[in-house]
Amino acid sequence: MNAKLNDDEINALQSLDPDNNSGGVDFHDGALPQRLFAFNLVTRQPSGATSLTKSGERALFLHDCMTGLAALSRGEAPDLASGVERWLRSGGFIDGGSGKRALAITPRGRLWL
Repeated sequence: MNAKLNDDEINALQSLDPDNNSGGVDFHDGALPQRLFAFNLVTRQPSGATSLTKSGERALFLHDCMTGLAALSRGEAPDLASGVERWLRSGGFIDGGSGKRALAITPRGRLWL
């Protein structure tokens, strides 16, 4: 997917994520942006329920990674999910976080932004 998702589309994806506990906006099927279906980020099950596809899960994961990196670049201490932190650390985008060292964005992480 090459198109950038807007805030409404990200919120809609987050509302469908069973792991999301943010209590954000709850989108009903009629309010879901149609681009989410066009980009194959959500699908309608035979039962009529709407759910995230693997691509939708990846888009949310990428959004979480980018949000975390952006916060670190601003000097903030983001609350990263363990999978996001593990992936960013193993990819060389962040370092630190052990003992007294705080998480820090690496030069590679800055390039990714």
